[in-house]
Amino acid sequence: MKKVLSAVAALGLTMVLPVAGMAGGGMSNDAILRELKELRAQVSSQQAEIDMLKNQKAGAPEDMEFLKNKVAANGEHIEALEAKKGFAVSSNEFIDGIKLKGDLRVRYEMRDRDYKEKMGEDITRERFRTRFRLGGVWNNKTESWQAAAGLATGGDDPTSTNDTWSEAKPFETGDIRLDYAYAKHKWNDFSFMVGQSENPYTTSWVFWDGDVRLAGLTMAYGQKEGLFATTGAYGAKFVQDDDTAMLYMGQAGFRGAFSEKGKFTVAAGYQAYGSEIISDEWGLDHDADDKTKSSFGLGYCDPNEYDLSIGDIYTDVSMPVGPVKMKAYGQIWMNFGAGGKHGQAGSKFPGLPEDNDMGWVAGIDGKYNNFKMGLAYSVVEADSLFGYLSDSDFGDGLSKTNKEGWRAQLGYDFTKNWSTDLTYLAYQRYEDYATAKEDDVSILQLDVSYKF
Repeated sequence: MKKVLSAVAALGLTMVLPVAGMAGGGMSNDAILRELKELRAQVSSQQAEIDMLKNQKAGAPEDMEFLKNKVAANGEHIEALEAKKGFAVSSNEFIDGIKLKGDLRVRYEMRDRDYKEKMGEDITRERFRTRFRLGGVWNNKTESWQAAAGLATGGDDPTSTNDTWSEAKPFETGDIRLDYAYAKHKWNDFSFMVGQSENPYTTSWVFWDGDVRLAGLTMAYGQKEGLFATTGAYGAKFVQDDDTAMLYMGQAGFRGAFSEKGKFTVAAGYQAYGSEIISDEWGLDHDADDKTKSSFGLGYCDPNEYDLSIGDIYTDVSMPVGPVKMKAYGQIWMNFGAGGKHGQAGSKFPGLPEDNDMGWVAGIDGKYNNFKMGLAYSVVEADSLFGYLSDSDFGDGLSKTNKEGWRAQLGYDFTKNWSTDLTYLAYQRYEDYATAKEDDVSILQLDVSYKF
């Protein structure tokens, strides 16, 4: 209940602060538009006077220079006002506007689980889901600070912000929670960020679920092109009211261009989780035959022999192919800490963790006018990554790891903000075994989204 009340209070502040700011000081959006109109008229008049003086070769040089400086100053003022359009305005003189952003998505989803012979009957699940996100970014250009916070639907699952319609009760109301909250400081090409934020690392869709928000400290270097590096320390799990299992990550890479419109990215990364996340403190007896899986899928792993210590290489290439904007990408990874008798796939899985420690994905995306398309294939071996935080759709109803299959996408942008997308996923176990019930699983998703 406290979390719900906190979220409601935060949403209220998000809405009230901009309005209070506009009442207490600053300029409204209408005032900004009026001033822009007046400034553009002045610039047009001043430019016409400069052109007339040039043609007539009349007037003192200092008058000409004065007019040019006036035009330049007005131009800078216009650019500053243009940047504020669409911003709520704060009465705090150190805040250069509050930019609100968010999206609303309605999804129809059908999942089909096909079982092996004599293992059970095939099951089809249909459901509707809503995702709503709203956030604000507060900028302080003078001190080079940025603060951001946002809300999102969904529960405490780190890989989903979807709210399922009428899940437990007829027409039940949904939850909304804190999605992210962080402060960011920039100094030349360096940045420093503390709090819970979107994933700042360059990876593929399957390696990390897009809804995961890393909580901790991040430091980064780089611009849009050239060398870049990101490193951080994050509190992955508070363990038994005693300690925190940390996640340490690092990535270095290069973004460049090989033609006027051709671009590429290559990056190498590494992540290591603290052993506390795989420990006997979860009440597991590793000498017993009957073991219970933890909620993270690590319940069968021996903390004395098993680590989550993962290295990866990512690359992508973007370029136009005729009228189509194309992007090809790939990523390969390996868990160097996979060891022991059992891994994330459980005690019934016949393979050893050390023999199932790699994964990869290869895909291609395209855009033609308002049409979007994508096709990808991925293999995620049983102990290649932390399955609990990987893409939650790919493998749903089957397994968080030990999976392989396709993802196909087709979409259309009706306007700049309104779009629809169709996604189809088909996957099966990478390493099958006798007691596994499902033969294969497929998911069809139809989304209608509006960004604002």
